[in-house]
Amino acid sequence: MVDFHPQQILLTTDLSPDSALAYPHAIALAKTYGASLTVLCCVDTSIQFGIGGAFDMPVVYVPEALTAVKERAVKDLEAHVAEHFPGMTVQQRVEEAPQPVQNTIVDFIKKNPVDMVVIASHGRSGISRAFLGSVAEQVIRHCPKPVLVVPSSSK
Repeated sequence: MVDFHPQQILLTTDLSPDSALAYPHAIALAKTYGASLTVLCCVDTSIQFGIGGAFDMPVVYVPEALTAVKERAVKDLEAHVAEHFPGMTVQQRVEEAPQPVQNTIVDFIKKNPVDMVVIASHGRSGISRAFLGSVAEQVIRHCPKPVLVVPSSSK
């Protein structure tokens, strides 16, 4: 039998109601194991904030737009943590995602002391899943740590 006692739990969020469904699970795990909890929010800095991006023209990011979006994400995450994690000490991280968000999450996990990941699934299917993909599914596939996936309310 494996003796598993996570000390560092990572909770990913996009600040949506579906993401919030994973919070009670992360809180319960952190309290059960006396683990620290880090809440990670990724800011999509991919082509949508760039100028150009055609195959023959590189993307040039507009620094002011990136800075404004990151500052807004930091403020939103602070308010979100205050609302959903009252009385808890929670580390907050906002990371740029110049690549697909799932890659940014997995890179964060590989570079930081994380023992376990808690992530919500938005429950997309069909054409929306084909175009938008499943961040949770890709994190599971590529993450070197255990991942708890909490299903969305639409399932």
